[in-house]
Amino acid sequence: MAFNVVAAAVIVGAGAVGAAYLLWPAAVSAGAMMKAPGAAGFLISRAAFAANPQLYFELLRNAGAAAAAAAFAA
Repeated sequence: MAFNVVAAAVIVGAGAVGAAYLLWPAAVSAGAMMKAPGAAGFLISRAAFAANPQLYFELLRNAGAAAAAAAFAA
């Protein structure tokens, strides 16, 4: 059951990243990156995080830092 929830969250995260590309093409094309909150050493797309920070923190809690950073990578 937990695996299905995590898999669904990762799919939704990938959708959020895709939406960020459509909503903020200038920010993404400029390569705006930021340090991932709560995930030391990882960089994520600033536009993707701004699009859905709640999803990022949900992934961070449920799937871990590496999965959250991967879902929000540029």
